[in-house]
Amino acid sequence: MAAINYPVTGPPLPSPRPADGSVPLRLEIHDLQQSHPEQWTLFILGLDAFQKQPETQDLSFYGIAGIHGRPYRAWGGVKGDPSAEWEGYCTHSSILFAPWHRPYLALYEQVLYGIIQGIAASFLAPDQKKYVDAAKDFRLPYWDWAVVPASGDYFPTSVGGSPSISVVTPTSGGQAVSMANPLYSFHFNPINPRTGDFPPDFHSKWPNTLRYPTSQSTTAKSREGLVLQALESQFEGIQSNVNLLMNDPNYQAFAAFSNHQWAPDAPGTYGSLENVHDSIHGEVGGNNGQMSDLDYAAFDPVFWLHHANVDRLFAIWQGLNPNSYTIDEVDGTGTFTIAAGTRETATTALEPFKDASGTKTWDSVGVRSTETFGYAYPETQKWKFPDDAQYKLSIQVAVQKLYGGVSNQFLGQDALNLMATGVSQASSNGNGNGVQKKSFSQNGQNSQNGQNGQNGQNGQNGQNGQNGSSNGVPNPADEVSRGGEDFEAEIAANAAHPTITTTVQTPGSFTDYIVNIRALKHVLNQTYRVHVFLGPFDTDTASWHTQSALVGTFVVLARTLDSACGKCKKDREEDVTITGTVPLTSALLTEVRKGNLGSVEKNNVIPYLKENLHWRVTLADGSDKPREEVPGLTVSVVSTDVSLPVGGLPVYSGVYEIHPECTAGRPCGHNAGDRC
Repeated sequence: MAAINYPVTGPPLPSPRPADGSVPLRLEIHDLQQSHPEQWTLFILGLDAFQKQPETQDLSFYGIAGIHGRPYRAWGGVKGDPSAEWEGYCTHSSILFAPWHRPYLALYEQVLYGIIQGIAASFLAPDQKKYVDAAKDFRLPYWDWAVVPASGDYFPTSVGGSPSISVVTPTSGGQAVSMANPLYSFHFNPINPRTGDFPPDFHSKWPNTLRYPTSQSTTAKSREGLVLQALESQFEGIQSNVNLLMNDPNYQAFAAFSNHQWAPDAPGTYGSLENVHDSIHGEVGGNNGQMSDLDYAAFDPVFWLHHANVDRLFAIWQGLNPNSYTIDEVDGTGTFTIAAGTRETATTALEPFKDASGTKTWDSVGVRSTETFGYAYPETQKWKFPDDAQYKLSIQVAVQKLYGGVSNQFLGQDALNLMATGVSQASSNGNGNGVQKKSFSQNGQNSQNGQNGQNGQNGQNGQNGQNGSSNGVPNPADEVSRGGEDFEAEIAANAAHPTITTTVQTPGSFTDYIVNIRALKHVLNQTYRVHVFLGPFDTDTASWHTQSALVGTFVVLARTLDSACGKCKKDREEDVTITGTVPLTSALLTEVRKGNLGSVEKNNVIPYLKENLHWRVTLADGSDKPREEVPGLTVSVVSTDVSLPVGGLPVYSGVYEIHPECTAGRPCGHNAGDRC
């Protein structure tokens, strides 16, 4: 089949273009819903219409989602290497991970934008004008899963709170009416529009996308409450990972920042944007849910909100490291359109996405700027600044306020005392952020919930409980001003006036502790997880996503043995090794406050970790997998020093110390001579 002309341009820019060169912003989903009601209404109506387009069309929701994995068909007529056993267009475990997904989202946004224009025009006067005006600047929202949510919904209520949603429609006379929530799930109609799109397993039975499915039968339901609990229980680790990527000098190199391929002898580069991305996929999809499987993930509507945030973090990193966009690595496995052994560079084609000409394919040079596709983010409004230095400073301040939860706890003299003295259990109130928690009830409706299982006023986890911080430790939520989504809106309004406000009275420093995990990606022929616990933990595997002892989860998004993804087959044969990080410092601070740990000095922490750090493995369906039966898995502990200059931003040293004694002698622990 000849290539079809599908130019990827993103939504059109305003005409005439503003004199300052500004472009419309992609907004955080809470902000879009709360502060831009017309755009929110159009988003819901447009997404609903998008999902109902015929699935056999390339530009349908189903067709565009299918580019990412299943059904392994040529899209837009873009052919590849037949000898590759059909690999799809995926670029995971590749330096092209972030650049490839940028035009992918732009294509989705472009089609959705077009649908929304038609819906806006269908409103009747006098409302029509406000909807048409709102539609012109519509951009795909993102879900910032690493910022403290002021409303307490670590999983947005608009996404997982209910299978129905109320919005105004063109024919409802200005009154909100109830409709199926297109963010809650995607309905396959039909499930297999072409024979063989999905294999004959439970994916061919489910009529809708599911999160934490109750079973593999046709009547399976989502358990959205588990999504919220999983994200809440691991929130501080997720946030710390983002902060690390933006501040540690080891991640100034694009190869280190972008993807999770292992770099031997580099213990300071186990983290990556792709690693954090993997965690969100795994914790939203849960056991066997579509988001936990790269073959099906893009069919879940939340995939697009998630990846918009991944793209945003990529854009923020670009603003912090404008001269570090070096793409030059050998791909030893290849993809459907990239031969194994090819040196991937900035000019490697990002198939199947054609540029505005419709004849050439986008490459990483062409997609470097988000403005090429007609959008920016609240933190990346470069046109507001007189020079690059001021622009970079504004991003640094935003990153600290949004994601500096751990380092913010060390700002202030009382907080610095945590370095040297313990905090008595009697004076501890639990909690690290003071945000009231929210939960979803069994029927999907949202409800307030001050306690969650064992997590209450004395929650064992830094973000659990209700009483805020104790002993003078600054509350991270306070450092984020009015809260996560509100602060991101403030960034958009005040980006040209960055300020640094901290409570530091004297210079200090702290040690950041991290679990490094290395694994073979396809060794178990399925997605698997490494759960990291601190202290006694419940041995019931059903609780391992959500219990209070959980510090974080390393998610390996592998494909099944019978997958038609040729790249995955070659990855499996060549033992592709990936890495990830689980930050420990926030959890250790909680242990200090509870009186279980004398301080966060190494002479206290290292012996404590030897006795209290644990890890376990589960398979895609949530069943336990003995650690000793996971070849190539290695768990180790490292630390790095962070300085806190007076009136300034935290500075990461970039130098890492390995602490082999923390995990040595245990299944998959550190081994002598290991090339960490």
